[in-house]
Amino acid sequence: MRALLLTMMGIVVLALIACGSDESSEESSVAEVAANAAYNPAPAISGDTFEHGLFSLEQHEGKPVVINFWFPSCPPCRAEMPDLQASYERYGDQVAFLGVQQLGVDSAANGEAFVRELGLTYPNLPDVESKIQLNYEIFSYPATIFLDKDHNLARTWTGIIGQKQIAEQLDVLLPG
Repeated sequence: MRALLLTMMGIVVLALIACGSDESSEESSVAEVAANAAYNPAPAISGDTFEHGLFSLEQHEGKPVVINFWFPSCPPCRAEMPDLQASYERYGDQVAFLGVQQLGVDSAANGEAFVRELGLTYPNLPDVESKIQLNYEIFSYPATIFLDKDHNLARTWTGIIGQKQIAEQLDVLLPG
């Protein structure tokens, strides 16, 4: 009985982690994104990606950045990946994209296989020791962070994000 109870609690915890919602109301103006970014510098990120070598925010100075937090066994994470890939294909010259895999439930090898299976071509890296996730205060998956061109935090989107929402955020952050 105790094992069953612990198993059920584990399933509930995983469901809560994997199924978030946007922390900001969609009714709020996307113009608030730029206003929210002022003087809110993003924590540094650097690490070895699965297929693109070293990634560092410093390499992308002057560009907005989209950081997506995910893990392979998260159904909502899997569901949003095609829209992230399509957005990367559309904005990749103007915006840096990075996927950050949470480790724990899945291994880095699972993450690398996941990236290959889905045909993701933007950089993805495993979050060794959960440093990136903790620095960005990510506790629900999937989550997407938008940084402005000066790498200030502009928006945190928790839950599944689609191409339309990504485009709305990036249209505000990109020069007219």
